[in-house]
Amino acid sequence: QVVLGDERAARDYLATLPVALLRGREATAALPEPLGRLGIETLGELAALPRAAVADRFGAPGLLAWELAQGRDGALRPREEPERVEEELELPEAMSGVQLERALGLLVDRLLARRERRGRSLRAVVLAATLVEGGTWREQVPFREAHADPLRMRLALAARLALLPAPAERLRLAAVRFGPAASDQRSLLDEAGAERRARLREGVRQARAAAGPDAALRVLAVDPDSRVPERRAVLTPFE
Repeated sequence: QVVLGDERAARDYLATLPVALLRGREATAALPEPLGRLGIETLGELAALPRAAVADRFGAPGLLAWELAQGRDGALRPREEPERVEEELELPEAMSGVQLERALGLLVDRLLARRERRGRSLRAVVLAATLVEGGTWREQVPFREAHADPLRMRLALAARLALLPAPAERLRLAAVRFGPAASDQRSLLDEAGAERRARLREGVRQARAAAGPDAALRVLAVDPDSRVPERRAVLTPFE
């Protein structure tokens, strides 16, 4: 709703509206109930209270509510578009079982290799599918802790594949919440191996920075028994 005029016009418009509207702001969402117990049912009644009394009783949230009831608010800010990093894979025919899990592993590798991830860990992803029979399926998977471990991601997501209501023709994996930068803790018992893996990861990172995300790939067996060579294996990011 847009109110034309100054603060007085806004205050007059708001005067008859219920204080329950304060639930629309996170900072003032808890105020309607205690205000109702005090007999304050409308924003006009709230605006008529002394500012100092509201501040003494409700603190900073009360002051914000009082300012809103007076018709004062901050400048409008556009809603930021949520950052989304995703990968999609078209499935040959109707995959199931081990083949579908391998396709999921390919998606996980590709998602972690995306430049837009910028080394950050993942807190939650969405696994989605376009079904052969029509329609779509979607499942959000939060992780207990933010990480970027492909093995842990595959284990967490593989169980969700059993929830597919029908065979899928497309599989999509999207990161919806990010965590801090991922870091690998070195093992105290295998320091030499950890150093080699760290050097290898750094080499892969530099190769991708210079030549793009397809600079370092590995062969992943998808359907070794297929008669079609293109379906036996695919190229996937090295790690």
